[in-house]
Order: sequence, then C-alpha cells, then structure tokens
Amino acid sequence: MYGLWGFERLKLKMMVVMLLILVLSLFEQNMSFSSPLNSEGLALLRFKQRVVSDPFSALSNWKEIDGEIDPCSWFGVECSDEKVVILNLKDLCLVGNLGPEFGKLENLKSIILRNNSFSGSIPQEIGELKELELLDLGFNNFSGPFPSDFGNNLSLTTLLLDNNEFLGNLAPEIYEVKMLSEFQVDENRLTDAATIPSCKTSGFPCIASISDCYSCHMMNE
Repeated sequence: MYGLWGFERLKLKMMVVMLLILVLSLFEQNMSFSSPLNSEGLALLRFKQRVVSDPFSALSNWKEIDGEIDPCSWFGVECSDEKVVILNLKDLCLVGNLGPEFGKLENLKSIILRNNSFSGSIPQEIGELKELELLDLGFNNFSGPFPSDFGNNLSLTTLLLDNNEFLGNLAPEIYEVKMLSEFQVDENRLTDAATIPSCKTSGFPCIASISDCYSCHMMNE
C-alpha cells in the first residue's frame, strides 16, 4: 500500500515539474516575440511575403534561424539601439506591394525603395510613422490616394515621389507642410540616376519641389 502511494506521489511531482518547464518555456517564447527586434522582424517578414519577385535574391537572408529573428543582420536593414531605423532596398527591381505591417516599424527614420516595381497604394500606416525623416518611393508604380497623415508628420524632411502614378492625387495637406515643400537630393543622386538601369522604363524624371513635380507629371500625361 505504501509503495503504491509513494509511486503516485512521485508521479505527481514529475507532472508538476513538467508543467513548470512548459510554463517557463512559453514565458520565454512570449518574452522573445514581444521584444522590439522580433516584432519588427516579424513585420519585415510579412513585407517580404508581399514581394512576388526578387531577381537579385536580395531578401534571401531575411529568415528565422534556429528560432531566432535578427533583422539587424538582414540585407538592407540598419539598426540603432536594437531598433530598426533604416530600410534601404533601392535599385533591386523588387515586385510587390506594401501593407499595414509598416505600422509595426515605428522606429523607422528612412524608407528607401527607389527604383523597384512596387505597385498599389501606399498604406496609411506609413504616414503614421512619427520618426520617419526620409521617404524615397521614386521610380515605382504606386497609385491611388496618398496618405493624408503625412501632413501631420513634423519629422519628415525628404519626400521623393518622382515617376509614380499617384502624384495627381496628393492630398492638399501635403502642399501646406513647409517641411515637405522641397525634395532634398545630393549631386551624386543625379549622376547615379543616369548610370543605374531603371526598373521602371516609363515616366519623366522630376526632382524638384512638390508643386513643380506635380506640374511636370501632369505635362508628361
């Protein structure tokens, strides 16, 4: 009788230990995925899923390795204080569209997607990125309304929209923001534009003030 009772107690203790191990494992997993890097990494992986063509395999190292997600080691991604602050995927001829997952990248200061073949509308969530200073979407195929929230973004200092389809649909708020009154480019960019093959073959290049760019876009139509 005592031996049977002792066996049952041992079994109960083993069950409690296993339960504790399971709880600790779930806790560690939850802590891992709630960290800024992993939440941003997951958002970037969702963005990657929207890319239907990657001719240069630029995003080939965007993946989970041994259960770890480290976007700071991915091509085109730069971090500061373990936060994703720059996404630079220019001149890669990527084909796809953008989604609301950009709202999870709340520490982004620069989004550079110039000279690709992204299409569709720009998600409203990009306009809500309060840290965003530079947005370069030139030489793509974006269309539809431009997010009006950009008019409330006081951090944004550089906006490049040349050679897209939505310039005629810019919200009036964009024109009222002095911070967005001019495109800022360095001299090298004009040189590079002439030497790098464009992923978008049509359109009239326009790098000037927003109002001027709107005018030359309308003339090009």
